[in-house]
Amino acid sequence: MHIPPYYQRTEWKRFFAGLAFGAIIGYLFFLFIHGQLQEQYTKEHIELSSKLNEVEDKYEALLKNQQSGSDTKPLSVTDIKVAYTNAKKLEVDLLTQHQLTSMVKDQLSSIPGKDLVTVASQSDLIVTTIESKNYVVDDLSYELKVSKLIISEVIQFELEIKILR
Repeated sequence: MHIPPYYQRTEWKRFFAGLAFGAIIGYLFFLFIHGQLQEQYTKEHIELSSKLNEVEDKYEALLKNQQSGSDTKPLSVTDIKVAYTNAKKLEVDLLTQHQLTSMVKDQLSSIPGKDLVTVASQSDLIVTTIESKNYVVDDLSYELKVSKLIISEVIQFELEIKILR
């Protein structure tokens, strides 16, 4: 049995070249779509795991506060919210902002469940705690400065980001 020499005809050369080129283009398209989906899943995983950690910390703090057995119910801190004033100007991506927020909340994990009066009296200590640390995310070091602090049942921070080289 003899296989005809298709490699000598230009039409077949074009056909095989088109197959190879199309396979390469299709594989590159697959890699791009897969990368986009993987990035989306990673962001979602980080957000959900940080929310889970926050809820667990709040639960433990509230359990500890309940076990201390105070009969009167003074106002207590329930949540911490963080916003960044210059994130768009510095072009800090959402994933980095989210990681910085989780680091700040980890530092202040003992605050939820405490009396509002106690937290208000220690506001200078809270500001110093946030500003004194350098936060490292993806081999970049960030410094945060508190520009606004609102103490209520939900503590709200407005932070300025400074990138250290």
